[in-house]
Amino acid sequence: MSQLANLYFAFALTEALVLRSTSDLRVWRTVLFCLLVADFGHLYTVSALGPKIYWNVFEWNAIDWGNIGYVYFAALMRVAFLTGVGFVGKGERLRKAA
Repeated sequence: MSQLANLYFAFALTEALVLRSTSDLRVWRTVLFCLLVADFGHLYTVSALGPKIYWNVFEWNAIDWGNIGYVYFAALMRVAFLTGVGFVGKGERLRKAA
């Protein structure tokens, strides 16, 4: 569990520091795509628990919620960003906070 927590911490640092250092959407898309691939890899690693681990949320314990539920949420947010949900036009740059 400590290794998993450290991995999530590394993801958070990457998103917080690297993505705040640029307003270039190409960089954002590249970083978030890499993290999305890691999310799918993480979900694949729990396949040994059987297919119902992915969808039977009523049987999830606290570890499963942190291990699978969190990854589902993070992957969903990354997919939304990568597909342009919430963006008005193409080629826009992110606005820097004042």
